[in-house]
Amino acid sequence: MVQVKKAEVRVSILDAAWHLFVEKGYVGTSTTEIGQRAGVAPSAIYTYFDSKLDLFYQVFSPWLKARLDLLESELKAVSGHRAKVRRIVETIWRDIPVEQNFFANNLMQAVSTATPSDHYNGELLEWCEQHVARMLKATEPKPLRGSAHYASLAHVLFMSFNGFVAGAYLGVRGEKTIPAIEAMTDLIVGVPAADLKQAKA
Repeated sequence: MVQVKKAEVRVSILDAAWHLFVEKGYVGTSTTEIGQRAGVAPSAIYTYFDSKLDLFYQVFSPWLKARLDLLESELKAVSGHRAKVRRIVETIWRDIPVEQNFFANNLMQAVSTATPSDHYNGELLEWCEQHVARMLKATEPKPLRGSAHYASLAHVLFMSFNGFVAGAYLGVRGEKTIPAIEAMTDLIVGVPAADLKQAKA
């Protein structure tokens, strides 16, 4: 009976945190507000989570993982190596940064205000990079390179992701996103789209 109650309290905290982070952002949301919305004392939050950062990651990680799983499913309906790669880059650099009221911007806020005592670890980043590396490799009809190559590409995509998230949230330099997506797609595929069109002509 006690375990059921604990599980329900944890879910209530996660649900409250999700809605507040979406509405007000990570920095704009206090643990006091999360506790009030969840119907628990703010101090109780730390019974279930190591820190506000830990709580955020417990909310953000399932969301981002589900989004990348959805992308992987969507790729099955996309034809062609370049088109698949472009869809991966476009999703990471353009789509995810604006979804759920710029929810990914919470990641920028959380990481930029974190301290060593917040218990940050890079498990989510590692999972995302491995997941995307696998997707990139699967786009090639006959992958010619080792896993380290695709892992490096995925790392570049996610390091750049941070900048695209911030830019989308602030509404700046949006006109550069599509050309950047095309250029990165060309770099990954190794053949510019214009060259492919000429070869087919």
